Amino acid sequence: MSITSKRELFDRELQKLYHAEIEILDLHSDLATAAASDEVRAIFGGHEGDTVDQIDRIEAIFATLDMEPREQGSPIMEGLLAEKDQFVLDVEDDDLRDLDVISIGMINERLEITLLDRLILLADELGLPESTVSNLEENRAEAQIALEQMQQFLDDRRIDR
Repeated sequence: MSITSKRELFDRELQKLYHAEIEILDLHSDLATAAASDEVRAIFGGHEGDTVDQIDRIEAIFATLDMEPREQGSPIMEGLLAEKDQFVLDVEDDDLRDLDVISIGMINERLEITLLDRLILLADELGLPESTVSNLEENRAEAQIALEQMQQFLDDRRIDR
């Protein structure tokens, strides 16, 4: 399908975000399981509730815009999932496994933030309902907090060495 308008672009990106959030539920569970330390497991385990809330907000956006909730896959997300699957097979050292788990989580959060930034911009430009923008902004704020938690883990690790 050829995209010819900002609204079509918004709709596609919303479907990609929806797909990503649904995949993130499994991704975070897999990363928590693969983590070597309780600290890293807690980072991903504690984000599950936020992800469910984010999915609910996206579904509310679909409802507000009178759209059927639909997922659209993304090669970027599929690549991230493949990267996760590969690292689980390859990394045996606990410190390296925690580093890899955190790195994959950070890539995911940055991807999510980028999708949300694009959607917020388009929603503003399209004059979509304020609830749409506020739901997207709330999801972005939560993704930013998750990214900061992961970054803090890396910063603390540098200090401890």
